[in-house]
Formats: sequence, C-alpha cells, structure tokens
Amino acid sequence: MSDICFQDIIAGINCLITISWLLIALFQLRGIKEQISIGVSNQAKDSLKIVLEIETQLNSRKLEFDKANKALAESDEKNNEILSAFVETTKESYFNAMDRLCFCIQKGYVDENEYRPEYRNMIHDTVKTFEASFGASSPYNHIKQINAKWQEN
Repeated sequence: MSDICFQDIIAGINCLITISWLLIALFQLRGIKEQISIGVSNQAKDSLKIVLEIETQLNSRKLEFDKANKALAESDEKNNEILSAFVETTKESYFNAMDRLCFCIQKGYVDENEYRPEYRNMIHDTVKTFEASFGASSPYNHIKQINAKWQEN
C-alpha cells in the first residue's frame, strides 16, 4: 500500500511539474505574441513615415517644377535654353517622387483607399498633361499602372 501511495505522490509531482512547464510555455508564448505585435506595429509606422517623406518630397518637387515653369514663362529669349533644361530637370525630379509614391501604393505600404481620393486626379492630370513623358518607353511605370487602374474603376 505504501508503494501505491508513493507512486501516486510521484505521479502527482510529475503532473504538477508538467502543468508548471505548460504555464511557463504559455506565458512565454504570450510574450512572444506581444513582441510580434509590437514589431508589426512599428513596421507599419516606419512604412508610413517613409511614405509621408515621399509625399513631402513630391510636394516640394512639384513646387520647384512650378517655379521653374513660371520662370521660363517670364524669361527673355536669352535665358530660355537654360531655363528649359532646368524645367526638364525639375519635371523629372517631380515625376520620380510621384513614381515612388505610386510604388508604395502598389506594394501596399499604405492603404490605397486612403490615397486614391487625394491623388487620383493629380496623377491623371499629370499623365494627361505630359503624355510624351508617359509613352511606351517611359521609366514611370508605377505612375502609369496606378493611373490606369484608378481610371478604370
């Protein structure tokens, strides 16, 4: 009878040890889940920061492009060649920033539904106004793809 009681005690201790390890494992899994959740949240915030920086660059480059066009329109004929080159440079810089933003939208770094109302017309108007820059050999594929997608729907 004492052997049975001793075996029961050992089995009970083993059971308590197993339960203890299970609780420790569950606690650690919960901690890992929280860390993953924090990591995902931080990654989303970092992506948003990058996109906001791209938007800032886009707006800044658009302003420079507009200033260059204004200067060209107000210049005399002697400065037109220099200013025309400057306009082309600022236009390319502006389109590059817009293309990066479109890339971020395509890759889902930001919610497309949030950006579409704000940028749909701007992108469409840019493509329409500067058709020669968005032909078959254009390097601005992301702009063209987003524009085509947003104009279909």
